[in-house]
Amino acid sequence: MRPRAILMTILATIAVAIAVAIAAQTAAAALADDVDRALDMLFAGGPGAAGGDVNADGRASAADVCGVIRGLRSPTQPGPFGIGVRRITFTKDSASNPGTPRPLETVIWYPTQPGAGPVDPLLGGVVGAPLSTDGGPWPLLMFSHGSCGTPTQSLFFTPFLATYGFVVAAPPHPGNTLQDYPACGTPQGQLESFINRVADISFVVDSLLALNEDESSPFFHGIDAARIGMSGHSFGGQTTLRACAGDARMVAGLALAPSLVAIQTIVPTIHIPMMIQGGDLDTITPFDTNAQVGYDLLSSPKQLVEILNTGHFAFSDVCYPFLPDCFAGTLTQDQAHLYVLRYAVPFLLGRVAADDRFEAFLSTAAVPPGIVLSQELEP
Repeated sequence: MRPRAILMTILATIAVAIAVAIAAQTAAAALADDVDRALDMLFAGGPGAAGGDVNADGRASAADVCGVIRGLRSPTQPGPFGIGVRRITFTKDSASNPGTPRPLETVIWYPTQPGAGPVDPLLGGVVGAPLSTDGGPWPLLMFSHGSCGTPTQSLFFTPFLATYGFVVAAPPHPGNTLQDYPACGTPQGQLESFINRVADISFVVDSLLALNEDESSPFFHGIDAARIGMSGHSFGGQTTLRACAGDARMVAGLALAPSLVAIQTIVPTIHIPMMIQGGDLDTITPFDTNAQVGYDLLSSPKQLVEILNTGHFAFSDVCYPFLPDCFAGTLTQDQAHLYVLRYAVPFLLGRVAADDRFEAFLSTAAVPPGIVLSQELEP
């Protein structure tokens, strides 16, 4: 072998060794981070059980630290994908004012390559990153914001699902967004939004499925039309129930602190798997007269998650002290979000994506302190 060839071989061997060492160091650092997280959860008290439990026994204990070392994960930890994000405007006709254009600047999160960056903190993802083809086409989850809310009101939740392989689309509901304040909260604003909301959701689904067939689209053949789910918070939780009753493409729904005003007769017509989550201290859509009533009206299979010591804003990013349900003594936002994700991720993966990796976390034998779980799983 010539000296140059020998030198190239040696250099290649060294490069491989360095790459292996870097990969091992990275893996060790990731494991250390996971162990540190498990230890933090273990000693965090009651709410820590929601995030520190990786063996689905309902507790954060030393066994979970061992579980992390063995490679077990919690549904409150991010999945294997990075997060891409785009904003696309779909314009439809207003349902309440025919002939009036209704632009829907929709925020769309989706799986991209792991470690992608930089992440836009206002959108929770890497703007314009390519859609991952490693495992697609992907399930689609629609998200409907609350009254006077925004499509980005729940960044702890919507981009997070992209790490597990969901395309998540959150349109605005014009006239009922934060930028429409204070008119968004008036009776007329609420009525206009009620008329338009489900039509907004169905139109964005139509538009995304059209992009799915468009070779020039970043979502070309990236969405699985047979796996579409629905979620939303407050007025968006009500929208979730209505969309699941009226749009046959929905295969499952997750309603977060929904309002049951004016839709009690609609809920019994839902015949797909549903989960409702709510806080026991909710003063805006009180649990007993909204989440509980909705659950009682649903057909099986259905699940109801009551999060104790929290209120209406457990399902959004911010709970300002001057807002109802945000008083001292309730769970912090981070603690409340752990509970939301602990049940939302397994439910949506299992019922929309047909992925049962976290199914054990939905068992009545794995309920952590701070949760009351009711369920009827037989149709």
